[in-house]
Amino acid sequence: MEMITTTYDSVDKKILKSLDNNKVLHRPNASAGLWLMPLVGISALATILREDNSYSEICLLIGITGVGLVLSSICLIAQLTIDKSSIKDFQIIYFLPATITSMLYLLWASKGLLVSVSWGLSVGSIGTWGVLQLMSLCPKCFTLGEATTVTHGIILFLLSTCTNLPQRYHLPPLHDDDIATIILQVGIIFVGLVCALCMIIPKIRETKYFYITTFGILIIGVVPLLHILLDQSPLLWMIYFIFGDLQRMTFIIYAATCLLVGSGFLMNQISSDTHAGTAGRKIFHLLAVLVYIPGLMFEPTLLYLASGIIMGIFMMLELLRFLNIPPFGKFLQLGFSVFADEKDSLISLTPIYLLIGMSFPLWMPTTNLDLLTLLSGVLTIGIGDASASLVGSKWGKTKWNGCEKSIEGTVACILSQLIVIYLLAASGFIYNLFSLIRITLVVIGVSFIEARTDQVDNLILPLIFYICLII
Repeated sequence: MEMITTTYDSVDKKILKSLDNNKVLHRPNASAGLWLMPLVGISALATILREDNSYSEICLLIGITGVGLVLSSICLIAQLTIDKSSIKDFQIIYFLPATITSMLYLLWASKGLLVSVSWGLSVGSIGTWGVLQLMSLCPKCFTLGEATTVTHGIILFLLSTCTNLPQRYHLPPLHDDDIATIILQVGIIFVGLVCALCMIIPKIRETKYFYITTFGILIIGVVPLLHILLDQSPLLWMIYFIFGDLQRMTFIIYAATCLLVGSGFLMNQISSDTHAGTAGRKIFHLLAVLVYIPGLMFEPTLLYLASGIIMGIFMMLELLRFLNIPPFGKFLQLGFSVFADEKDSLISLTPIYLLIGMSFPLWMPTTNLDLLTLLSGVLTIGIGDASASLVGSKWGKTKWNGCEKSIEGTVACILSQLIVIYLLAASGFIYNLFSLIRITLVVIGVSFIEARTDQVDNLILPLIFYICLII
């Protein structure tokens, strides 16, 4: 075990030195996070296990892509470890995951040769070389593991979107889940396109041209496209979907109340002109828990739709803040200054990570997830991590060897999650003793990881929890 640890640390240091030599600025005071790199691929591959023998085409493609992403992680680590050339250049080793993934698309998923090669090359190149480009584009914002996780998540989103939307052109969706998926996929692509145009064309960063471009694409492109894909008005569908059911209306009012409370706290903190402490930042974790638990239990489709819309809004608000676009830019920058923690640098990633961590089980392309698996993010970061931070910052006296986190915080992390889980078991949501024992062990293991890691908790803990429960 000691030899494995020593080898890992040696590779980690060698990669950090390689990044530094090539002026790829790593997030300060953090390890490379090599163990984090294959997690998205593993979670995508594990999704097939829940689909038995009758998985959908999208689920199958996501699983194959997961294989490619795991291989991409291995090849990227190997390249950064053994080669002394410029790491920003495309390397021959990156063709290995591209080749294998292309063959799997062709032979397993029965896609055409052109499609298989195109998708395989995309996964192999973006999943390796693209990670380093992201780190170069956003200096000091990511560790290597975090950048890999984000890049691989983008790949899965793009693949599922490119698979789903052409199908819906010929066969409009009938089920609420499918309609919500199309609305969210088109919406996120729209926000991503605006971000890309602002990066490529400097003129669009000016206020007038920014709003002209944004609303132009929305009115001329997004709205007509949604009408074509859905064969109906997306706005009218959302109004009918939300207000056509009393339970959904009640949940929306409840969630809006939580949002108002959070907004009020945000404005009060900004007006006080003091930096938010641990308790202040964890208020948003608590509010998220209060929305997500009833949402996952009673209105998962509505929560799925709402979480995707909020994701698009977060991305657009961060773009407005980064470009300082009036009338919101200055206010958003004040909020960033007040709530940013040591892991936020050029971009405010913490709230986006929180939303992704809480929501990503909902976003996976499978309908065969039980409530506890859907609660992966809620339990780990909404309850466990928040409890660890609050208890550790106030009463944490005994530190773990080699880090600043406390044993008291870890105990709080474990107990808070187990209390919620046992309450769910008492309510009939856990049906057998084996599942209860298994999830108890998972909670303890993930809580120890939370105590020892220097990676972003909001991003990695839900992924690990999800993989442990789904495999």
